[in-house]
Amino acid sequence: MNRNYRRPTVAARWYESRNTDAILATAIHAIADRRRSPESIWEQPTDAEIDHIGMAMAEYLAHGDFPASIDGRYFWGDAEPMIVAA
Repeated sequence: MNRNYRRPTVAARWYESRNTDAILATAIHAIADRRRSPESIWEQPTDAEIDHIGMAMAEYLAHGDFPASIDGRYFWGDAEPMIVAA
C-alpha cells in the first residue's frame, strides 16, 4: 500500500497541551508547510485542510501507525471530535 502523507514525529507536549489526539496532531504536521504552520492549521483549518487531515488519518490507521479509537472519534481540542472512517 502506497503512502501519500508523511508521518512526522510530533512532541507529546504539542498535542497534549491542545487536548488533541496524537494521530490528528501528526496529520496536521504532515500537511503543514511554510505558508501554513501546524499552529495555524490547528487554530483555523480550511475545508481543504480538514479533508487532507482526514485522509492522512485514514492512511495512518490503514497502515497500523496508530490504534483506532473505539468509536472512530478523535479529539481536536475542545471542539466536536473529528470522525474518521478507516
